Amino acid sequence: MRGLMKTARGPGNLELRDVEDPRPAEDQVLIEVSAAGICGTDVHIKHDQAFYTPPVILGHEYSGEVIEVGRDVSAVNVGDQVVSPATAYCGKCYQCKTGHMNRCTASDKRILGTSLANGAFAKYIVVPEYIVHKVPKGVSEEEAALAEPTACVVHSVIDKSPIQPGDVVVVQGPGTMGLLSAQVAKAMGAGKVILTGVSSDQWRFDIARRAGVDITLDVQAEADPVGLVMDETDGRGADVVIEASGACVACTQALDFVKVSGHVTLLGVRGMSLNIDLDPMVTKELTMSGTWGTLPSSWVTTLRLMSTRKIDVAPLITHRIALSEWERGFELMETQQAIKVLFTDLS
Repeated sequence: MRGLMKTARGPGNLELRDVEDPRPAEDQVLIEVSAAGICGTDVHIKHDQAFYTPPVILGHEYSGEVIEVGRDVSAVNVGDQVVSPATAYCGKCYQCKTGHMNRCTASDKRILGTSLANGAFAKYIVVPEYIVHKVPKGVSEEEAALAEPTACVVHSVIDKSPIQPGDVVVVQGPGTMGLLSAQVAKAMGAGKVILTGVSSDQWRFDIARRAGVDITLDVQAEADPVGLVMDETDGRGADVVIEASGACVACTQALDFVKVSGHVTLLGVRGMSLNIDLDPMVTKELTMSGTWGTLPSSWVTTLRLMSTRKIDVAPLITHRIALSEWERGFELMETQQAIKVLFTDLS
């Protein structure tokens, strides 16, 4: 089979290579990949701006069909449509034993498409049975490929953010994570969701409104974006702000948008040091949370939300291309012409 491989460290070093078809070990399943999405992490790896261990086939957002199972596999069957998180946790370290499997500290931790485990930018992928989740009825193969970023948002927003029915929530950034955050906030009962972005995001705002966002706010064109949020909240400020843009300026603005005794959720990764005044954390008595990855329970909740259509990921899929067109796919992501690019032909 062919796989899109990061062949060595450094910017670039990404190419399609022929590799042997994988075979499942006793506790693994072999999956034929149906669809795989390009994540921001894949782009960062291409540019040598994220952790990875080459050589490795990229891709960790995927869905597929089980075509072979190891002899010790009992809960997954050939023909099942499945998804999985990227990380195979050890279950033995301190973090795993205290319920933080997403922060497993095992030195030989396998991370699909990143380290010690080839990913889903290929026809086949092998994963351990214990991290596999079956795709529920009513969720398409393409939609299921977005379960991984959705589960990351579910862990960040549902597990860590104190959103209550009727709350006003500001989501910063109309990318994949921001658009998913807006829908998750609505599913939690948020009464009003305000999505912020910049002037070049107008086409993303159109998708956001179709996804249920109440108000879109161009922070570049609006003379007083903080004032607009105050007007929409009777002068109080947002109950919760979800920072999903990864932009440094948005962190400062989040502290302005949020109400006294409100909450700020950090979801976007900046990849650089910040020069930010944290005094509002004290003077406004704020709380703040950050998350990384997913927990097994995040996936259960995610797939329930997707199957009941509380979350609709279909509008976020803007491009479907073949793996052979990977350069175009990465260019679409890098130039912000796409929200989610899926490889749907991985032969």
